[in-house]
Amino acid sequence: MNTLILFLFTSLTLTLFPGPDILLVISTSVQKGWKRGFELSLGLTSGILIHTLVVVLGMESLLAIYPQVIRFIELLGAAYLIYLGVLSCRVKPTDSISLNNKITQNLFVTGFIMNISNPKVSLFFLSFFPVFLFHDSWSYAVQFLILGVLFFIQAVFVFFSCSLFFHRLGQKTQVSKYFDQWDKIQAILFFAIAAVLIYP
Repeated sequence: MNTLILFLFTSLTLTLFPGPDILLVISTSVQKGWKRGFELSLGLTSGILIHTLVVVLGMESLLAIYPQVIRFIELLGAAYLIYLGVLSCRVKPTDSISLNNKITQNLFVTGFIMNISNPKVSLFFLSFFPVFLFHDSWSYAVQFLILGVLFFIQAVFVFFSCSLFFHRLGQKTQVSKYFDQWDKIQAILFFAIAAVLIYP
């Protein structure tokens, strides 16, 4: 239970730091209202379930036969998270916000396609989930599935809350000027998680 609580706290922290997905939710909510922002949020977060299934179905048999592979995955994941941290230091917030102009009429479909077409999400889950294995006798597939569902639930909560908050705030320019600082904090968080993976 302590591991699951830590997983939820870490997931909430990660989700709260803006990436392209949440920046789109924020800008859509400001421009088109919280309902449209929530529609986009459901599409984006539904993709999380697909990535979870990919990780579960693709890695279960391998990890069951070669449990030492987890260590290799952790090191690979650490390298990837360091890469993400470097990218977060360089990202320009206006690049993410401008993507809002490309959103189609069906925001759920747009969000869903955006998420499942990004293989980096599966790779991130592959590096993130093994750190929070919480049961000695349950299979990796069951534990990964539970972690994926928990990540989905908290992401829906965070995105919906952001939709309501930024819809009421209604001033995108004042919000966006803080994105640079958030990206730096996000980079630090990626580096910290990478350190946990390298030194378990």
